[in-house]
Amino acid sequence: MNNLKKLVKAFADNYDYLVLTKSPNLAYAVGMPDAVGLLLELNTGFSTLYVSRLDYTRAKAIAQVDKVVAISSTEMPPRRPGEELVIVKNFAEFIKEISKGKRVASDNKELGVDVSESIAELRAIKENWEVELIKEALRITEGVYRKLSEKELIGMRERDVAALIYKWFVEDGADGVAFDPIVASGPNGAYPHYRFGDRKISYGDYIVIDIGAKRGVYCSDMTRTFTTGHTGVLKDAIYAVYEAIKAAEKTAREGVSAADVDKAARDVIAEYGFSQYFIHSTGHGVGVEVHERPRLYAASKDVLKRGNIITIEPGVYIEGVGGVRIEDMVYIDSSAIVLNKLPHIL
Repeated sequence: MNNLKKLVKAFADNYDYLVLTKSPNLAYAVGMPDAVGLLLELNTGFSTLYVSRLDYTRAKAIAQVDKVVAISSTEMPPRRPGEELVIVKNFAEFIKEISKGKRVASDNKELGVDVSESIAELRAIKENWEVELIKEALRITEGVYRKLSEKELIGMRERDVAALIYKWFVEDGADGVAFDPIVASGPNGAYPHYRFGDRKISYGDYIVIDIGAKRGVYCSDMTRTFTTGHTGVLKDAIYAVYEAIKAAEKTAREGVSAADVDKAARDVIAEYGFSQYFIHSTGHGVGVEVHERPRLYAASKDVLKRGNIITIEPGVYIEGVGGVRIEDMVYIDSSAIVLNKLPHIL
């Protein structure tokens, strides 16, 4: 079942139209996050995608919808042969006029009943074709890690490593990056959301590298911590994180609460004496966005469902020293199916 059909099935009983305007939902529905909006007639399933005139021919070529309409504020330049164009000063007002008197669901509360949470739940359950795209993105990502593991990193600046990651992603078939690479060496590893800088990697550094490729509009997300000399307090931390990810993966399966998976990882980190240094959630869903449902943290109300793809990513971050994080991608079934092929410790 494609995603447009899933959306029709989810909302047709209660609404006449579904209007999508948010980039992730447009990516999910039709593979075009940069479209202006989608109007889905729920009683017939007829779909109309509205795009900028600059994107009209591209949308006609790639978007699997019934009709593509260009929108513009003026008639200039002249219409091309066969171009469907509407002159629109305000897209929201245009949609309101079209849908007047109808029961409208939308991801924009100004245009209809806000069903964003329901769409997020739909997006969290992946169809087989979505899983395959995510696996492709992960395969590209792991290929880059293999190349990094063969590279002499000592003496390189973090930004030099990041540049290689971008280059290899493009060369190896990625359709983009899921997020800017994190290359955090030495004390910079203590910052979970660091990106990269001018620091040169030195002997003894632990280097947290968190990267993700895109295949189509689907993301991957993976972290490994490289070592250039296995010494110091982080030597114990890397084993704590390794044991924590294994415990969380053993716990994760259909019907288990996300909070329980978080607890499994957190308990192991605490046993090693690093509980105060594990300062973020244990993981999250991945799809057309790199962070989506379900959320794995202590107070999460989410329950894992068959078809979820999640990350499990415990970490230890010690200010002034550095950090360790290991992150796998996991498909949820009757057990956790780890999608990664690379070893946890490189």
